[in-house]
Amino acid sequence: MPKWKGKKLSIEIFGESHSEKIGVKAQNMPTFKFDEDELLKFLSRRKASGGVYSTARRESDMPIFVKGVDNGLIGGDFEAIIKNNDVKSGDYSNLYGKPRPSHADLCAYLKDGTLDFRGGGRFSARLTAPLTIVGGILKQYLEKEGIYICAYLSQVGSVVGKSYKNDEITIDEAREIREFPSLSNAEEMLKEIENAKKEGDSVGAIAECIVFGAPTGLGDSLFEGMEGKISTLLYAIPAVKGVEFGSGFALGKMHGSEANDAWRYEGEKVVAKTNNAGGINGGITNGMNITMRIAFRPTPSILKEQETVDLIRKENTTIKIQGRHDACVAVRALPVIESAVAIALADEIV
Repeated sequence: MPKWKGKKLSIEIFGESHSEKIGVKAQNMPTFKFDEDELLKFLSRRKASGGVYSTARRESDMPIFVKGVDNGLIGGDFEAIIKNNDVKSGDYSNLYGKPRPSHADLCAYLKDGTLDFRGGGRFSARLTAPLTIVGGILKQYLEKEGIYICAYLSQVGSVVGKSYKNDEITIDEAREIREFPSLSNAEEMLKEIENAKKEGDSVGAIAECIVFGAPTGLGDSLFEGMEGKISTLLYAIPAVKGVEFGSGFALGKMHGSEANDAWRYEGEKVVAKTNNAGGINGGITNGMNITMRIAFRPTPSILKEQETVDLIRKENTTIKIQGRHDACVAVRALPVIESAVAIALADEIV
């Protein structure tokens, strides 16, 4: 089963998309009392909502605490499960031995001989549900330390919304994000998703994440750098294909005089005049907000006919994927982004 091991925390995700249950085990969780109702609200952001962007699969995603929680008090070794109740494996009966384009199907076959491609198995985005249990709890822990993490959509398809690259985004503004998680142009983004869905297609998106109140001194050089640590966890989210910090790839067309963040005193505190570095220098947090952008590919499962191969007959063929799938996977992935970032930061702090 997939495992992540940090300096102090370690996390293991288990189960599959169409198995009886999925779950998470964690070691060395901090000892504190978290708000279970607040956690359920956080998990509900990842659940299928019935919106135009969301799969029709209906799962309660109710966490069952197996170990490490007593009336909201957590600490040490932890385990939680989520039961899969709305499984329709028959939707994939026509795909046996026929890998879906841009899914992990073919690579899974080449690695371990798997021919059964129901729901993506261990590669499914369904496995992000237990990840958000741990991440949601650690997000509450960080908030008690004055650290607030917020992810939102800055672009869906060709529709561009408000971005930290062009505007200052305050913590109060971030806290006000409602049902559709963007800071501007929400209606246009929803229309972009709706149009793709009507055509039997899907659409990609760019999410941004800001860490407000990030302390100084987290991370270190080379393999211990915070960009690498955060990125490792972000790339565990299915459909993530790009991560950049601060001005990111735009730095490639700048001169040093434009890209450098000048230092200055504000009272007794040293701050950066700009934040092109995204709050991290030399792999170490500098006390500015940590800013990052995450690119999501369009959901590979679409209703349009696609070319593939039949691994049993050894011939080229075409398929039409049935079942229930997100038209824009990035919308429900935002709490997963926050979870990934929370885990990386908490591992440096607990």
